[in-house]
Amino acid sequence: MFHIKTVMTSHFRWYASDAETVIPPQASYKFPTEASKSEKMTPRIPPKNGGKFSPGDTIRLEFPAQGYVNTRNTTLEFDLTLYGETAKTMRFQNDIHSIFSRVRILYGGTPLEDIIDYNHIHRALGEWTGTNQQGVMDQTSISDGIGGEVMGIGSDGAFHGHVNVRQKYIQGLCDATAPTTAANFTGGLSWAKVGDSEWDPQGGSNTFRVTRRYVVQLGAGLLNQAKFIPTKWMASQFAIEATLAQATDCIYQPTAVAAATATYVVTNVNLIPEILQFDPSYDEAFLAGLNTNGIPIPFASWHRYGFVTSGMNVSLNIQEKSRSVKSIFTVQKNPQTSVLTDSGACLFDTATDGLSTLQTFQYRIGGRYFPASPVQTSQNGGSISNGGAEAYVELAKALNTLGDARLSTSLNTTTWALQNPGTGVLLDRDYSYSIGSISSATGVPTLTKVEATAFNAFCGTLPSQQFAMAINLETTNGVEISGLNAEEQV
Repeated sequence: MFHIKTVMTSHFRWYASDAETVIPPQASYKFPTEASKSEKMTPRIPPKNGGKFSPGDTIRLEFPAQGYVNTRNTTLEFDLTLYGETAKTMRFQNDIHSIFSRVRILYGGTPLEDIIDYNHIHRALGEWTGTNQQGVMDQTSISDGIGGEVMGIGSDGAFHGHVNVRQKYIQGLCDATAPTTAANFTGGLSWAKVGDSEWDPQGGSNTFRVTRRYVVQLGAGLLNQAKFIPTKWMASQFAIEATLAQATDCIYQPTAVAAATATYVVTNVNLIPEILQFDPSYDEAFLAGLNTNGIPIPFASWHRYGFVTSGMNVSLNIQEKSRSVKSIFTVQKNPQTSVLTDSGACLFDTATDGLSTLQTFQYRIGGRYFPASPVQTSQNGGSISNGGAEAYVELAKALNTLGDARLSTSLNTTTWALQNPGTGVLLDRDYSYSIGSISSATGVPTLTKVEATAFNAFCGTLPSQQFAMAINLETTNGVEISGLNAEEQV
């Protein structure tokens, strides 16, 4: 599966029939001075198409045609209820953005952005650049549902062990009965049994639920650029459409139960934009610029390409024609989505026998190769991983984090280029396992499943894998359009 990051620039027009122009993104318009009179509003805007949403539904949110929207302070809030069968441990995958499979930014009927597999892209970027989640908790657990593992204690107060943060402290379900052994205890936040008069999405099979409110900033490029969106001057409706993922794509269960036993519902959805109103003098200056050269609003976005691969040597053709491709990230995913696996994992190798590994990768664009020599990920072309240091450096270049060790991320030797254990298990099990040892002869790890019973809320220390084959195509510091022009490649 390919995730290709591109950058594009556009402007708003009075009429759809106006000629299309492309304006350099370094062009700018005047921001209001400190002396300008301004007012700020933060209204709560409910969806236009309902109040309760289930997996597969699309939530449509429309911005009001007034003022200027500061997208960097615009958030989306919602209540998320997890429904599950009794005696079954379950939780959402790391990063609550996992419930959004697709995000579109629309200007009338024209999609300015259409990010397919938004949940996987957002998850990967968070794992590659976000804070470390092993042994610690931080502020991202409050509003974004991000958490790894920390030390916890059993219900009897005597037994200690690692616990999954999302399972025990954020939003998880497990058996509600009293523990039968010292190592068993109930996790999850404010669980409650569903009464007969309450809505049950599975018609009675799901008997427990847990609800939590989240407030997130969507990761679309247009919603994270620095300029205000002039919604008061738009000729068409500016809107967001977010499609909810299937339960198998965002919920994890460490025990073998049917996928139909887990589901979720989204309610109390509100878009909270920060809308600014300025005095007439600012509006006049803005309108003058709009009528002359237009208002450029540059932003980076993502194009996703998916492929089914097999065989030893794989060559994939990416049909991309963007004018500025800044970087490419290639990740391997488990094609069989299930609540028993973490669909957000990015695998180093998909062979489950432990006898092979990823050898090399390289990109050919036109007649040129990037990098000039293939990136080596195995020892002397053999079946043992070399640790993937060269591949990590290429990822750091693409993320502009090379040499910056100030922030400890979730990437380490256990989440990067670790080989599969050879027991039919891929490294996509969300802290259900721990590493017992690693063979010095083959590099294959021996795993122990800790989160093994329906009642046990203790977990392992091995997170899901987050490996990527990346390349940086920028030629400058990114202030202007500086990526590779895919339109000119053959």
